[in-house]
Amino acid sequence: MDRSLRLPSIWTVSVSRLSSLLRDVTPEFDKRAHIETINLGFEDAAHRIRRRLLTEDCDVLLAAGSNGAYLKSRIDKPLVLIRASGFDLMQALTRAHRLSPRIGVVTHETEMPAFAEFQKSFGLKIEQRAFVTAEDARDCVSELTARGVGAIVGTGSVVDLAESAGVAGVLMYSTASIREAFENALDVAEMMSRQTATGSARRSMRRRGSAAPARYRLPDLLGE
Repeated sequence: MDRSLRLPSIWTVSVSRLSSLLRDVTPEFDKRAHIETINLGFEDAAHRIRRRLLTEDCDVLLAAGSNGAYLKSRIDKPLVLIRASGFDLMQALTRAHRLSPRIGVVTHETEMPAFAEFQKSFGLKIEQRAFVTAEDARDCVSELTARGVGAIVGTGSVVDLAESAGVAGVLMYSTASIREAFENALDVAEMMSRQTATGSARRSMRRRGSAAPARYRLPDLLGE
């Protein structure tokens, strides 16, 4: 099938709380993309995606946090990461502050300087931690809980760990960040489609050029 005549295919990969947020936003893009949902994480998700790619086509993957980073290095497809904006973080901290005066923030790979600014501006007691692996995330949540933190802001997997530990979990993403990720995924799919079309046109021109005589030869060139 001509790729230019079909909707781009986007597979969303998520677990826990983020899955329900994606389900809320996905219908808004039904007329612009064919969207499939994979409610798995890490190696389980990678295994499912590899198996499906044997018989199905996908233009772009969409995921978040450590799950997205894990898949990005293991699946040979473009992947768009869902990223929390500064406004998302402010909203999440506001919700967390309503639940507890002591707040923990657990992010993937790097701590976020914006939290230090929020802490200074609003007088919030915020404990920041960063993780790489799922085991790191579990350790961060355990430590924060032991230190008396009553609400933890983080990715979907972090929220699940927090609630399992008996404290409130607040997702750091919003519907706005999900929409932005979908728009970015559509842009990537369009770019990939154009590259494929350009490559096909060049191959076709080379084939025609090899069969037809040259229109001009070197002696035909004149100049100063």
